[in-house]
Amino acid sequence: MRDTLSFSVLAFAGLGLWAQPTLAAELPNLPSGLVPQLLEEFVEVKPDGIFTYARFRFVAPELSDNASLDYEALADDFLVLCEQYALPKLSDQPEPIDRVIISFSDRAIEFGLSDPDAIQFFEQFTLKSGACIWEQF
Repeated sequence: MRDTLSFSVLAFAGLGLWAQPTLAAELPNLPSGLVPQLLEEFVEVKPDGIFTYARFRFVAPELSDNASLDYEALADDFLVLCEQYALPKLSDQPEPIDRVIISFSDRAIEFGLSDPDAIQFFEQFTLKSGACIWEQF
């Protein structure tokens, strides 16, 4: 059984992640030049029985319009978002976060559903000593 905490639950649980839109100005500048919008961020408490995950899901419609924005072009963006956006948001969390998952999609897709026409990229990081360590998916 998946125990997912959404923004509204997180806010009331005192975990500090609030349901509010994130403006592009609040996101760090990404090496690729991509300017994504935050779709959602939430914590999954041990859905696999082992780790607690923080997920940060972003939408970037330009992924479907620009063939040069492939994984290789976006690879450094994941680390920047983990270190400069996710880590600061998670620093005060009472629930220890084991993994951060950052994802980009060219369209909003409900979490857990698939869309074969969507362009999506994902990366996972282990949090260790205040740093994001890339984990091969």
